[in-house]
Amino acid sequence: MHVMISCGDINGIATDIFFRTFSQHVFPDMQFSIAINEDTCLELCKKWNITYSEQSLHFGKVLISVLPCTQYAQYRPGTSQSDAATLAIESLEIALDSVTHGKADALLTLPIAKDALNAEGWKYSGQTDWLKHAFPGSNPIMMLFHETFRVALATVHIPLKEVSASMSIQSLTDIIQGVHASLCNDFNCPNPQIAILGLNPHAGEHGLLGDEEQQFIVPAIQIAQSRGIQCFGPFPADGFFSRKSWKKYDAIIAQYHDQGLIPLKFQAQGHGVNYTANLPIIRVSPDHGTAYDIAGTELVEEQSLIAAIEAIQVIVHNRTRN
Repeated sequence: MHVMISCGDINGIATDIFFRTFSQHVFPDMQFSIAINEDTCLELCKKWNITYSEQSLHFGKVLISVLPCTQYAQYRPGTSQSDAATLAIESLEIALDSVTHGKADALLTLPIAKDALNAEGWKYSGQTDWLKHAFPGSNPIMMLFHETFRVALATVHIPLKEVSASMSIQSLTDIIQGVHASLCNDFNCPNPQIAILGLNPHAGEHGLLGDEEQQFIVPAIQIAQSRGIQCFGPFPADGFFSRKSWKKYDAIIAQYHDQGLIPLKFQAQGHGVNYTANLPIIRVSPDHGTAYDIAGTELVEEQSLIAAIEAIQVIVHNRTRN
């Protein structure tokens, strides 16, 4: 099993979690490559006391090969820099090209700073949006999970004032179907049950506090149910996670970013995985950003990256079996 890694923003905690993970952990039957500039890689290896030779990082018996990027970036932890952002963009493109051409089984993306990349001409709201444009018609879905707790997002990285305007019966139906397919194929959940949260307080209180539930969410649920999908809701988001009954669902669809990710990240405690469902390729990432404020310090924890790598093993196995 071969995993292709994009280097992310080297000045954030991407560098820390990468070197800590492979310095301390071995992943049997897995091969890794990383897209990064060789001079940058050599400097990082010197800092972390890792041997770099023959276009490979040597973590004991584990070798990670390098797909060279042309953009050099100096390591300046805790700062947003133009050269690092440009390198991150190039690394993403090279890594994705490797996976789409069958040279690797999965794409593992390390954290980026979206605003830094946008300042260098990257025109996407995040890596999920970038993948949407890379695979036209694929309708990728951001799903974060920790063990069997899975939260999918109906909208990703848009201002709250735009959430309602972006909703439609068709888009919500497509998301429910995409989550259902991912649960079946990637997580080996036969006949999965999916909960859908409402958008408004108290799920709209029958239209008193908003009509998006009646206008979009309920019709989408009904259409999905008519197609044999076990989906339920809309549930009021404020009380949904306060009862143990949420645990019976194989996934929860939240209507916007913080509605679903606050409870997920609270539960995961740094062990969560960001997975892009509904893609022809497998893509995972740690469930956090660049965290410039702790980059290069002992406060960084690598558990989310370890969980992401372990998730790749499971998802590749499930897709191969299906």
